[in-house]
Amino acid sequence: MGAIKGKGRQLHQIERVPYEDAFLIGDLLTTKITILSGEPKAGKTLLSAGMGIALLNGEPSFLGQPIHQKLDHIVYGLTDDGAPEEMKERLHGAVPDDAVTIFPVEDPGDSGYWAGIASDLSDMRPGLFVLDNLIRALAPGEDIASSVTAQRIMRSLRPISEAGIPTLVVTHTPKGTGEGMSVSSSPIGGRAIAAGARGLIALRNSGKHGRRIQTASNRARDDLDLSVTVSPASATSEVPLWERAKPRLQVVDLPKAKPWEEALVERIIEEQPEARALKPLSERYAASVGRSPETVRQKLSNRLKHDGGRWVRKPAESA
Repeated sequence: MGAIKGKGRQLHQIERVPYEDAFLIGDLLTTKITILSGEPKAGKTLLSAGMGIALLNGEPSFLGQPIHQKLDHIVYGLTDDGAPEEMKERLHGAVPDDAVTIFPVEDPGDSGYWAGIASDLSDMRPGLFVLDNLIRALAPGEDIASSVTAQRIMRSLRPISEAGIPTLVVTHTPKGTGEGMSVSSSPIGGRAIAAGARGLIALRNSGKHGRRIQTASNRARDDLDLSVTVSPASATSEVPLWERAKPRLQVVDLPKAKPWEEALVERIIEEQPEARALKPLSERYAASVGRSPETVRQKLSNRLKHDGGRWVRKPAESA
């Protein structure tokens, strides 16, 4: 039997997935495979921990994005030395201890390794599986920049997602500017990795612009571009506290006040007083501008003249 006859379905046979069921966190974390990429030390692990805390605690939102599901259990597959201890500090006291399972990931190159992980996860049924990070989860000799490797690892993760377990994959952006300038190409491996995911998150951190979260997700109502901050929850805690950054105040140059003599010229032209000479004119307005009549006369002599029964401004060339 061919692939179409064996697996093909008509539209009415495909179950509808409402928007709220397509995301754990609206427009940010999908219920399929989501890739979180960023340069080293950008805060990727802190972001995955922050999302996990919000989901396990049933908070209404994370960074202003609605949380659609409360989770009871998250499994973290960690690859770096010391990563389990670091993750414990970032979650300690913020979530129930029995709500998190951590295990080491080190692909030996055995074709059954990832199938075993998928089987264990299917039995455990966590609300989220987090792989942190993808680069060190590769089999010996594999290069993530290779499209063959990228496709292989995404095929390995797909059975986990197809079992109904949302999967968050943490990885790095490449060095230089060849890739990583757009959300779709931000992970190392570029589009070969991105094509296997339903959601892409790029976490960027620069001294000039601060931290930003940018996303591209299937079915998202909006692609996000958020300015964010992260800090420890307290002086004695490493639990990350993520917040939307407050917009910076823009410095606006206010219009400069007009010189008093210019304001007085406009006033005289508007009021058209009865005085027909500069001396009585100056004596009338001196007190209102806080200047002596002689000073006022000198300033007005270059700017005003009485012509045709009206006070008018002198032409610029004769001022």
